[in-house]
Amino acid sequence: MTLEELIAKRKELLAQVADADAEMFAKIQEEIKKVDYQIEETEKQEENERKAAETDAEKRAARKPNYSADSKKDDVTLFRSVDNAEDKELTKEQSLRFAKIALGKQVRAKLMDLKIDLSKNEKRALGIAVTTSATTYTAPSESANGVNNGGIFIPQNVLYDLLELEQVDSPFLRDVMPTHIKGATIFPYVIESSNGTTKGKKETVAADDRTIKWGKLTLAQGNYPLTIEVTMELLAMTDEEFATYLLNDLGNEVNLLLADEALYGTGSDDRIAGVTVGAIQGTAYTAGSEADAIKTGLLTLSKRARKGAKVYISRSMSLAMVFEKDSQGRYQFPIYNNDGITSIATVPVEVEEGLSNGDFVIGNAKNYKLNFVKATEIYPELHGKTRVIEYTAHLMVAGKAAPNKFYYGKKSTTTTPTNNSGNN
Repeated sequence: MTLEELIAKRKELLAQVADADAEMFAKIQEEIKKVDYQIEETEKQEENERKAAETDAEKRAARKPNYSADSKKDDVTLFRSVDNAEDKELTKEQSLRFAKIALGKQVRAKLMDLKIDLSKNEKRALGIAVTTSATTYTAPSESANGVNNGGIFIPQNVLYDLLELEQVDSPFLRDVMPTHIKGATIFPYVIESSNGTTKGKKETVAADDRTIKWGKLTLAQGNYPLTIEVTMELLAMTDEEFATYLLNDLGNEVNLLLADEALYGTGSDDRIAGVTVGAIQGTAYTAGSEADAIKTGLLTLSKRARKGAKVYISRSMSLAMVFEKDSQGRYQFPIYNNDGITSIATVPVEVEEGLSNGDFVIGNAKNYKLNFVKATEIYPELHGKTRVIEYTAHLMVAGKAAPNKFYYGKKSTTTTPTNNSGNN
Protein backbone atom coordinates (compact mmCIF):
# COMPACT_ATOMS: atom_id res chain seq x y z
CA MET A 1 0.00 0.00 0.00
CA THR A 2 1.12 3.57 -0.68
CA LEU A 3 1.65 6.09 2.11
CA GLU A 4 -1.56 7.91 1.17
CA GLU A 5 -3.54 4.67 1.34
CA LEU A 6 -2.07 3.81 4.76
CA ILE A 7 -2.93 7.27 6.12
CA ALA A 8 -6.47 6.94 4.76
CA LYS A 9 -6.79 3.53 6.41
CA ARG A 10 -5.64 4.97 9.74
CA LYS A 11 -8.28 7.72 9.51
CA GLU A 12 -10.96 5.10 8.82
CA LEU A 13 -9.89 3.15 11.90
CA LEU A 14 -9.95 6.28 14.07
CA ALA A 15 -13.45 7.09 12.81
CA GLN A 16 -14.62 3.69 14.04
CA VAL A 17 -13.51 4.48 17.61
CA ALA A 18 -16.57 6.64 18.21
CA ASP A 19 -18.98 3.68 17.98
CA ALA A 20 -16.72 0.98 19.41
CA ASP A 21 -17.24 -0.87 22.65
CA ALA A 22 -14.30 -1.85 24.86
CA GLU A 23 -13.62 -5.10 22.94
CA MET A 24 -13.84 -3.48 19.53
CA PHE A 25 -11.70 -0.57 20.74
CA ALA A 26 -8.91 -3.01 21.66
CA LYS A 27 -9.04 -4.56 18.18
CA ILE A 28 -8.96 -1.15 16.51
CA GLN A 29 -6.02 -0.21 18.68
CA GLU A 30 -4.05 -3.22 17.49
CA GLU A 31 -4.86 -2.46 13.85
CA ILE A 32 -3.73 1.15 14.30
CA LYS A 33 -0.41 -0.05 15.73
CA LYS A 34 0.16 -2.19 12.63
CA VAL A 35 -0.76 0.66 10.30
CA ASP A 36 1.55 3.05 12.19
CA TYR A 37 4.41 0.61 11.77
CA GLN A 38 3.72 0.34 8.03
CA ILE A 39 3.54 4.14 7.74
CA GLU A 40 6.84 4.48 9.58
CA GLU A 41 8.59 1.97 7.33
CA THR A 42 7.13 3.52 4.18
CA GLU A 43 8.25 6.99 5.25
CA LYS A 44 11.76 5.70 5.92
CA GLN A 45 11.87 4.09 2.49
CA GLU A 46 10.69 7.28 0.79
CA GLU A 47 13.19 9.32 2.79
CA ASN A 48 16.04 7.05 1.69
CA GLU A 49 14.92 7.31 -1.93
CA ARG A 50 14.75 11.10 -1.65
CA LYS A 51 18.25 11.32 -0.17
CA ALA A 52 19.60 9.05 -2.90
CA ALA A 53 18.02 11.25 -5.57
CA GLU A 54 19.49 14.39 -4.00
CA THR A 55 22.94 12.79 -3.86
CA ASP A 56 22.75 11.90 -7.57
CA ALA A 57 21.62 15.43 -8.41
CA GLU A 58 24.53 16.94 -6.47
CA LYS A 59 27.03 14.68 -8.25
CA ARG A 60 25.65 15.69 -11.63
CA ALA A 61 25.77 19.37 -10.66
CA ALA A 62 29.41 18.99 -9.59
CA ARG A 63 30.34 17.49 -12.96
CA LYS A 64 28.45 20.05 -15.05
CA PRO A 65 28.41 23.69 -13.87
CA ASN A 66 25.03 25.33 -13.83
CA TYR A 67 24.74 28.73 -15.54
CA SER A 68 21.89 31.16 -15.01
CA ALA A 69 20.37 32.69 -18.16
CA ASP A 70 21.29 36.30 -17.41
CA SER A 71 24.66 35.79 -15.70
CA LYS A 72 28.16 36.44 -16.98
CA LYS A 73 30.26 33.52 -18.20
CA ASP A 74 32.48 33.67 -15.14
CA ASP A 75 29.46 33.61 -12.80
CA VAL A 76 29.26 29.85 -12.27
CA THR A 77 27.01 28.14 -9.73
CA LEU A 78 28.48 24.78 -8.86
CA PHE A 79 25.72 23.76 -6.43
CA ARG A 80 22.15 24.94 -6.09
CA SER A 81 21.01 24.51 -2.51
CA VAL A 82 17.77 22.66 -1.98
CA ASP A 83 15.52 24.38 0.54
CA ASN A 84 14.74 21.98 3.33
CA ALA A 85 11.73 23.13 5.34
CA GLU A 86 13.04 21.39 8.44
CA ASP A 87 16.41 23.21 8.30
CA LYS A 88 14.91 26.70 8.26
CA GLU A 89 14.49 28.84 11.37
CA LEU A 90 10.94 28.51 12.61
CA THR A 91 8.78 31.55 13.25
CA LYS A 92 6.92 31.82 16.54
CA GLU A 93 3.65 30.85 14.86
CA GLN A 94 5.26 27.82 13.22
CA SER A 95 6.90 26.75 16.47
CA LEU A 96 3.59 26.89 18.33
CA ARG A 97 1.83 24.92 15.59
CA PHE A 98 4.49 22.18 15.62
CA ALA A 99 4.45 22.19 19.44
CA LYS A 100 0.69 21.64 19.42
CA ILE A 101 1.00 18.80 16.91
CA ALA A 102 3.73 17.19 19.04
CA LEU A 103 1.65 17.53 22.19
CA GLY A 104 -1.38 16.02 20.42
CA LYS A 105 0.74 13.06 19.30
CA GLN A 106 2.08 12.56 22.83
CA VAL A 107 -1.35 12.59 24.48
CA ARG A 108 -2.86 10.32 21.80
CA ALA A 109 0.07 7.89 22.07
CA LYS A 110 -0.30 7.78 25.85
CA LEU A 111 -4.02 7.10 25.59
CA MET A 112 -3.79 4.43 22.91
CA ASP A 113 -0.39 2.94 23.79
CA LEU A 114 1.09 3.85 20.43
CA LYS A 115 4.67 4.56 19.43
CA ILE A 116 5.51 8.27 19.23
CA ASP A 117 7.07 9.52 16.02
CA LEU A 118 7.88 13.23 16.08
CA SER A 119 9.25 15.09 13.08
CA LYS A 120 12.40 17.16 13.37
CA ASN A 121 10.39 20.40 13.46
CA GLU A 122 8.13 19.05 16.20
CA LYS A 123 11.18 18.16 18.29
CA ARG A 124 12.67 21.57 17.68
CA ALA A 125 9.42 23.27 18.69
CA LEU A 126 9.42 21.38 21.98
CA GLY A 127 13.08 22.08 22.56
CA ILE A 128 13.93 18.36 22.48
CA ALA A 129 16.32 18.33 19.52
CA VAL A 130 17.30 21.74 18.20
CA THR A 131 20.51 20.77 16.40
CA THR A 132 20.36 17.01 16.01
CA SER A 133 19.35 15.41 12.72
CA ALA A 134 18.03 12.27 14.40
CA THR A 135 14.70 11.05 13.04
CA THR A 136 13.89 8.56 15.82
CA TYR A 137 12.26 9.72 19.00
CA THR A 138 13.58 8.59 22.37
CA ALA A 139 11.36 9.20 25.36
CA PRO A 140 13.28 11.78 27.40
CA SER A 141 13.25 12.67 31.07
CA GLU A 142 11.47 15.68 32.52
CA SER A 143 14.49 17.87 31.91
CA ALA A 144 14.37 17.02 28.21
CA ASN A 145 10.66 17.84 27.87
CA GLY A 146 8.65 14.86 26.74
CA VAL A 147 6.91 11.71 27.83
CA ASN A 148 7.76 9.62 30.86
CA ASN A 149 5.98 6.78 32.61
CA GLY A 150 3.89 9.17 34.69
CA GLY A 151 2.58 11.72 32.23
CA ILE A 152 3.30 14.19 29.45
CA PHE A 153 5.35 17.29 30.20
CA ILE A 154 4.45 20.57 28.51
CA PRO A 155 7.85 22.22 28.02
CA GLN A 156 8.32 25.52 29.81
CA ASN A 157 9.61 27.28 26.70
CA VAL A 158 6.18 27.01 25.03
CA LEU A 159 3.82 26.65 28.01
CA TYR A 160 3.01 30.34 28.30
CA ASP A 161 2.28 30.67 24.58
CA LEU A 162 0.40 27.36 24.27
CA LEU A 163 -1.96 28.26 27.11
CA GLU A 164 -2.28 31.83 25.79
CA LEU A 165 -1.85 33.22 29.30
CA GLU A 166 -1.23 36.70 27.91
CA GLN A 167 -4.91 36.78 26.88
CA VAL A 168 -6.33 36.23 30.36
CA ASP A 169 -9.37 38.18 31.52
CA SER A 170 -7.80 39.11 34.87
CA PRO A 171 -5.98 42.47 34.52
CA PHE A 172 -3.80 41.77 37.56
CA LEU A 173 -2.69 38.31 36.39
CA ARG A 174 -2.07 39.69 32.90
CA ASP A 175 0.19 42.40 34.36
CA VAL A 176 2.05 39.94 36.60
CA MET A 177 3.51 37.99 33.65
CA PRO A 178 4.53 34.62 35.19
CA THR A 179 8.05 33.26 34.73
CA HIS A 180 9.19 29.68 34.12
CA ILE A 181 12.41 29.15 36.09
CA LYS A 182 12.71 25.52 37.14
CA GLY A 183 12.88 25.02 40.91
CA ALA A 184 13.23 28.74 41.72
CA THR A 185 11.29 29.87 44.80
CA ILE A 186 13.60 32.61 46.12
CA PHE A 187 13.92 35.93 44.29
CA PRO A 188 15.65 39.19 45.21
CA TYR A 189 13.78 42.47 45.58
CA VAL A 190 14.78 46.03 46.46
CA ILE A 191 13.87 47.02 50.01
CA GLU A 192 14.98 50.64 49.90
CA SER A 193 17.50 52.95 48.28
CA SER A 194 19.24 56.14 49.28
CA ASN A 195 21.53 58.68 47.66
CA GLY A 196 22.82 59.94 50.96
CA THR A 197 21.79 63.04 52.88
CA THR A 198 22.53 65.44 50.02
CA LYS A 199 22.24 65.26 46.26
CA GLY A 200 24.93 67.60 44.96
CA LYS A 201 28.57 68.08 46.00
CA LYS A 202 31.24 70.67 45.33
CA GLU A 203 34.28 69.79 43.29
CA THR A 204 36.90 67.64 45.09
CA VAL A 205 34.25 66.69 47.69
CA ALA A 206 33.33 63.01 47.64
CA ALA A 207 29.70 62.29 46.84
CA ASP A 208 27.59 60.12 49.10
CA ASP A 209 27.39 56.52 47.99
CA ARG A 210 24.14 55.31 46.49
CA THR A 211 23.04 52.30 48.47
CA ILE A 212 20.47 49.72 47.52
CA LYS A 213 19.29 47.25 50.11
CA TRP A 214 18.20 43.90 48.74
CA GLY A 215 15.98 41.36 50.41
CA LYS A 216 15.12 37.76 49.61
CA LEU A 217 11.55 36.97 48.70
CA THR A 218 10.67 33.34 49.43
CA LEU A 219 7.63 32.35 47.39
CA ALA A 220 4.82 30.19 48.75
CA GLN A 221 4.57 26.88 46.91
CA GLY A 222 1.29 25.96 45.23
CA ASN A 223 0.29 22.44 44.18
CA TYR A 224 -2.72 22.36 41.88
CA PRO A 225 -4.23 19.33 40.09
CA LEU A 226 -6.88 20.18 37.48
CA THR A 227 -9.01 17.33 36.16
CA ILE A 228 -11.07 17.70 32.98
CA GLU A 229 -13.28 15.14 31.21
CA VAL A 230 -13.91 15.04 27.46
CA THR A 231 -15.56 12.51 25.14
CA MET A 232 -13.74 9.86 23.10
CA GLU A 233 -14.91 11.51 19.88
CA LEU A 234 -11.90 13.80 20.21
CA LEU A 235 -9.69 10.93 19.08
CA ALA A 236 -11.06 11.36 15.55
CA MET A 237 -9.50 14.84 15.36
CA THR A 238 -6.09 15.55 13.90
CA ASP A 239 -3.20 15.83 16.33
CA GLU A 240 -3.21 19.63 16.09
CA GLU A 241 -6.98 19.90 16.57
CA PHE A 242 -6.81 17.44 19.46
CA ALA A 243 -4.09 19.44 21.24
CA THR A 244 -5.86 22.75 20.57
CA TYR A 245 -9.07 21.44 22.14
CA LEU A 246 -7.28 20.17 25.24
CA LEU A 247 -5.17 23.31 25.62
CA ASN A 248 -8.23 25.57 25.33
CA ASP A 249 -9.87 23.69 28.20
CA LEU A 250 -6.68 23.62 30.23
CA GLY A 251 -5.85 27.27 29.56
CA ASN A 252 -9.31 28.34 30.70
CA GLU A 253 -9.02 26.37 33.95
CA VAL A 254 -5.47 27.64 34.62
CA ASN A 255 -6.61 31.23 34.03
CA LEU A 256 -9.51 30.92 36.45
CA LEU A 257 -7.35 29.23 39.08
CA LEU A 258 -4.37 31.59 38.95
CA ALA A 259 -6.51 34.72 38.66
CA ASP A 260 -8.17 33.85 41.97
CA GLU A 261 -5.07 32.52 43.74
CA ALA A 262 -2.90 35.49 42.72
CA LEU A 263 -5.37 37.67 44.61
CA TYR A 264 -6.50 35.59 47.59
CA GLY A 265 -4.23 32.53 47.87
CA THR A 266 -3.57 31.89 51.56
CA GLY A 267 0.10 30.94 51.24
CA SER A 268 -0.51 27.73 53.20
CA ASP A 269 -1.95 24.25 52.56
CA ASP A 270 -0.17 23.98 49.16
CA ARG A 271 -1.48 27.33 47.94
CA ILE A 272 0.45 30.35 46.71
CA ALA A 273 0.27 33.62 48.65
CA GLY A 274 -2.04 36.09 46.93
CA VAL A 275 -1.26 39.79 46.66
CA THR A 276 -3.71 40.61 49.47
CA VAL A 277 -1.68 38.46 51.88
CA GLY A 278 0.93 40.64 53.54
CA ALA A 279 -0.16 43.81 51.75
CA ILE A 280 -0.49 47.06 53.69
CA GLN A 281 -4.13 47.04 54.79
CA GLY A 282 -5.90 50.23 55.66
CA THR A 283 -8.99 50.89 57.73
CA ALA A 284 -12.16 49.62 56.10
CA TYR A 285 -13.96 52.43 54.30
CA THR A 286 -17.68 53.15 54.32
CA ALA A 287 -20.04 53.44 51.35
CA GLY A 288 -19.58 56.73 49.53
CA SER A 289 -15.95 57.19 50.57
CA GLU A 290 -14.37 55.02 47.87
CA ALA A 291 -12.33 57.88 46.39
CA ASP A 292 -10.99 58.89 49.80
CA ALA A 293 -9.99 55.29 50.51
CA ILE A 294 -8.02 55.13 47.25
CA LYS A 295 -6.37 58.47 48.05
CA THR A 296 -5.30 57.11 51.44
CA GLY A 297 -3.86 54.01 49.81
CA LEU A 298 -1.85 56.01 47.28
CA LEU A 299 -0.41 58.25 50.00
CA THR A 300 0.41 55.25 52.20
CA LEU A 301 2.61 53.55 49.59
CA SER A 302 6.19 54.70 49.14
CA LYS A 303 7.32 56.52 46.01
CA ARG A 304 9.09 53.36 44.85
CA ALA A 305 5.93 51.27 45.35
CA ARG A 306 3.82 53.83 43.44
CA LYS A 307 6.14 53.72 40.42
CA GLY A 308 4.21 51.98 37.62
CA ALA A 309 1.33 51.20 39.99
CA LYS A 310 -2.30 50.68 39.03
CA VAL A 311 -5.48 50.74 41.05
CA TYR A 312 -7.34 47.43 40.69
CA ILE A 313 -10.94 47.81 41.83
CA SER A 314 -13.79 45.31 42.16
CA ARG A 315 -16.81 45.51 39.87
CA SER A 316 -19.08 46.62 42.73
CA MET A 317 -16.66 49.41 43.68
CA SER A 318 -16.51 50.53 40.05
CA LEU A 319 -20.30 50.72 39.85
CA ALA A 320 -20.53 52.59 43.14
CA MET A 321 -18.09 55.23 41.91
CA VAL A 322 -19.59 55.56 38.43
CA PHE A 323 -23.10 56.04 39.83
CA GLU A 324 -21.97 58.48 42.50
CA LYS A 325 -24.06 61.67 42.72
CA ASP A 326 -23.25 65.16 43.92
CA SER A 327 -25.20 67.15 46.50
CA GLN A 328 -27.70 68.14 43.81
CA GLY A 329 -28.46 64.54 42.91
CA ARG A 330 -26.57 64.69 39.62
CA TYR A 331 -24.25 61.90 38.49
CA GLN A 332 -20.58 62.79 38.88
CA PHE A 333 -19.73 60.85 35.69
CA PRO A 334 -21.72 60.39 32.47
CA ILE A 335 -23.25 56.95 32.85
CA TYR A 336 -24.17 56.34 29.19
CA ASN A 337 -21.71 55.42 26.43
CA ASN A 338 -18.61 55.98 28.53
CA ASP A 339 -15.48 53.95 29.21
CA GLY A 340 -15.94 53.95 32.98
CA ILE A 341 -13.25 55.13 35.37
CA THR A 342 -9.90 54.63 33.65
CA SER A 343 -7.69 56.70 35.96
CA ILE A 344 -7.66 58.41 39.33
CA ALA A 345 -5.21 61.30 39.87
CA THR A 346 -3.28 60.14 36.75
CA VAL A 347 -2.94 56.58 38.17
CA PRO A 348 -4.41 53.93 35.79
CA VAL A 349 -7.48 52.06 37.01
CA GLU A 350 -8.57 48.55 36.00
CA VAL A 351 -11.71 46.65 36.99
CA GLU A 352 -10.66 43.28 38.40
CA GLU A 353 -13.59 40.87 38.36
CA GLY A 354 -11.75 38.50 40.71
CA LEU A 355 -11.78 40.98 43.60
CA SER A 356 -14.52 40.57 46.19
CA ASN A 357 -17.23 43.23 46.46
CA GLY A 358 -15.80 46.50 47.73
CA ASP A 359 -12.15 45.38 47.57
CA PHE A 360 -9.34 47.21 45.83
CA VAL A 361 -5.58 46.75 45.44
CA ILE A 362 -2.97 49.39 44.58
CA GLY A 363 0.52 48.55 43.34
CA ASN A 364 2.77 47.57 40.46
CA ALA A 365 1.94 43.99 39.47
CA LYS A 366 5.62 43.41 38.62
CA ASN A 367 6.27 43.43 42.37
CA TYR A 368 4.24 40.22 42.62
CA LYS A 369 6.33 37.19 41.66
CA LEU A 370 4.65 34.14 40.11
CA ASN A 371 6.88 31.33 38.88
CA PHE A 372 6.14 27.89 37.40
CA VAL A 373 8.74 25.82 39.27
CA LYS A 374 8.40 22.65 37.18
CA ALA A 375 7.06 21.55 33.84
CA THR A 376 3.29 21.29 33.77
CA GLU A 377 2.38 17.63 33.39
CA ILE A 378 -0.71 16.00 31.88
CA TYR A 379 -1.90 12.55 32.97
CA PRO A 380 -4.42 11.23 30.41
CA GLU A 381 -6.61 8.21 31.03
CA LEU A 382 -9.15 6.59 28.72
CA HIS A 383 -12.30 4.96 30.13
CA GLY A 384 -13.68 2.70 27.41
CA LYS A 385 -16.92 1.74 29.19
CA THR A 386 -18.02 5.32 29.81
CA ARG A 387 -16.50 6.60 26.54
CA VAL A 388 -14.72 9.39 28.39
CA ILE A 389 -11.15 10.69 28.32
CA GLU A 390 -10.08 12.06 31.68
CA TYR A 391 -6.94 14.11 31.87
CA THR A 392 -5.41 15.78 34.89
CA ALA A 393 -2.96 18.65 34.61
CA HIS A 394 -0.58 19.11 37.52
CA LEU A 395 0.64 22.65 38.10
CA MET A 396 3.42 23.50 40.53
CA VAL A 397 3.72 27.26 40.90
CA ALA A 398 5.11 29.57 43.54
CA GLY A 399 3.84 33.07 44.19
CA LYS A 400 4.11 35.95 46.64
CA ALA A 401 4.15 39.76 46.69
CA ALA A 402 7.18 41.75 47.78
CA PRO A 403 6.58 43.29 51.25
CA ASN A 404 5.15 46.83 51.48
CA LYS A 405 4.66 47.11 47.72
CA PHE A 406 0.86 46.83 47.68
CA TYR A 407 -2.05 48.44 49.49
CA TYR A 408 -5.23 46.43 50.11
CA GLY A 409 -8.51 48.17 50.86
CA LYS A 410 -11.85 46.72 51.92
CA LYS A 411 -15.33 48.08 52.37
CA SER A 412 -16.73 48.04 55.90
CA THR A 413 -19.24 45.26 56.47
CA THR A 414 -20.81 46.96 59.51
CA THR A 415 -23.85 49.15 59.10
CA THR A 416 -24.82 52.17 61.16
CA PRO A 417 -27.80 51.22 63.33
CA THR A 418 -30.97 53.22 62.75
CA ASN A 419 -32.22 55.23 65.73
CA ASN A 420 -35.89 54.31 66.16
CA SER A 421 -36.24 55.86 69.62
CA GLY A 422 -37.71 59.15 68.41
CA ASN A 423 -40.33 61.17 70.29
CA ASN A 424 -43.62 59.31 70.55
